[in-house]
Amino acid sequence: MKIPYVVSTNTRRAYSTSPFMKSSQPEAERKIVAEDFEWDDNVTPAPLTYFAALELSRNFHRINPLNDILQKDINMLMDLYPANIPLRDCVPSIKDEQFWKRSFYTKFPSRKEMGVTFWKGKFLSACLQDYLENVNPDIYIEKDAVELAVLVSPYIYQLSLNQLQIVRQPTPPVPFEDKIEDTCVFSVPKLYDHLPLEAPLAKLYNLQEISLVFGINNVEDGYLPRYFEFSIADCESLCRGLEYLTNLKIFRINRSNLDSSKVKVILQNLVKKDCIEELDFNHCKIGDYGMKALGGFIFVHKNVKRVRIANNRFKEVGVQGIAYALQMNPAAPIELLDFSLNPMSLECATIFAAAFVRCKEKPQTLIVNSCGFTGASAEKMAGLLSLNRGLTRLDMAANNLSGEAEKTLIRALEQNKKVLRVDLRKTYISDETQKKVDELLERNRSLVGQETEASDEIPTLYLNEPEYLIWEYNPNNPDYIPGRYPERVPEI
Repeated sequence: MKIPYVVSTNTRRAYSTSPFMKSSQPEAERKIVAEDFEWDDNVTPAPLTYFAALELSRNFHRINPLNDILQKDINMLMDLYPANIPLRDCVPSIKDEQFWKRSFYTKFPSRKEMGVTFWKGKFLSACLQDYLENVNPDIYIEKDAVELAVLVSPYIYQLSLNQLQIVRQPTPPVPFEDKIEDTCVFSVPKLYDHLPLEAPLAKLYNLQEISLVFGINNVEDGYLPRYFEFSIADCESLCRGLEYLTNLKIFRINRSNLDSSKVKVILQNLVKKDCIEELDFNHCKIGDYGMKALGGFIFVHKNVKRVRIANNRFKEVGVQGIAYALQMNPAAPIELLDFSLNPMSLECATIFAAAFVRCKEKPQTLIVNSCGFTGASAEKMAGLLSLNRGLTRLDMAANNLSGEAEKTLIRALEQNKKVLRVDLRKTYISDETQKKVDELLERNRSLVGQETEASDEIPTLYLNEPEYLIWEYNPNNPDYIPGRYPERVPEI
């Protein structure tokens, strides 16, 4: 039994005998200490099986005894094998998780991982990541990358590339006396092509999650803007590799110069893959037209659930594209939208209010942290809860909800019995408002699973009217606040 890591250190420490008890007279006279698992260290000589296992561990490249010895001896060998055995020798044969954990921290001592349950996959993914991030593209041998990908593919479910090296830039042509050519350095066409990912990606058939960053880390004084650019050819190569990934669920490109033209190429290819569940384009530059393409993707795709587009430089036109897709009952079972860190105007808030009060079931989570909502725009975002019954979570942290927006928020929450969480950190609301919000949310949590009457869902004024007549007071009007109704005589 491998006590040092089968029984955790915290457990052993919690159940160990305290120093005070050890010094007591009954404990001090004990000759057998059952809880001391290292009692025989430096006392008795090691058995012959240990020396045999030690010799076998030094010759793994020539002898593989794992299929011919007992499990207790295999356990001993796993602790003796060096962590630098070539992958082609150890990957097919060794399954012990502790060996792979030790190999991971030996090769990547600066990395700290939490909650890992499959160390073999984690280590092999890190090896492939290290190769693809640091290989020189100018001497890149595609055959070697494919061999490595084939070797590790049965065990890899996640791949993260935090940098990609850029190929050497073209030089001006040699001038000829009898020919007129433009040899200016600034006239040479720039090729921002990175390492082609098509071949290795095509072999990772178990891959479920991929994260990419097009850039170079630790450039220090050697910074050049072109290190953080990438071309349409990069996107096309990436998409050709993605065609073979039938289990891909999460696709991320973060902190990259991903503009509207490139995101269109990517979305045109991903829309064919029904397995995609999450798109993450945080901290890119997809802009308004990229947002329109993303809205079309949400409208057509049948499985995407989470879309994260924080900090992407879009404005009213981009918000309108997403809002239109949500109002048209899209095919996607969209659950979460993250618009954080995108400064939004009153018109953006108006479009949001018009869209989300029409949405009945999706999405369930809307995140608009630090979007600059204040005054009338903050009122609109708070007031959309008065009619929306699809949202269960609304995050509005780091926006200014002081003043009238507080009152609108309270009125909306009094009518809404579906929302369960509202993030109001750093919103400048009073302690009384926060206390009232907490009480209303606690009421909603206690009602989970209970059916509500129609009068609890729609204001009494409109119970006898078709649902669409609720919009006689057009939400696109900048003066309209959801939940604040004009004077009117109800029908009898």
